[in-house]
Amino acid sequence: MLKNLKKHYFKLLAPTIALFLIYAGADFLGLEDYQNFTVPSFFPVLFLILASITSVAGPLFLRSFFAHSMRNEKNVPRDSFEKFQKGIISISMLTPFFAFIAIVSEFEKFYTTFIIMFSFYAVYYYFPGQKRIDFDKKIFRINE
Repeated sequence: MLKNLKKHYFKLLAPTIALFLIYAGADFLGLEDYQNFTVPSFFPVLFLILASITSVAGPLFLRSFFAHSMRNEKNVPRDSFEKFQKGIISISMLTPFFAFIAIVSEFEKFYTTFIIMFSFYAVYYYFPGQKRIDFDKKIFRINE
């Protein structure tokens, strides 16, 4: 299960990393000869709210929903737990993409900083490490 979760994590994170590398390479080579497009004034606020939802509120809601739906079970099935973990990873891996948009669109530093901080939090906290998965298995009484 851990291998599948890590595979899912990196499959969702890889496109955003590729976008950052392409953008950095274009900047280094001076190929970014585009006019700075102006975004509507509500975009930075919208993306800050979306970043907070996808990094904190969404996974927390999904975790609460899963715990509530499994409250009467003696043991949680392994497949349900893996699906739950993949859902959390899927939601949280949207946040780095919002950071990419904030950087490319050159949002105000306040918004960009917080979007990047939410992105770092999502990438770090929702990495499917052995300790975190074991802890969640213990909490949700996963039958092996």
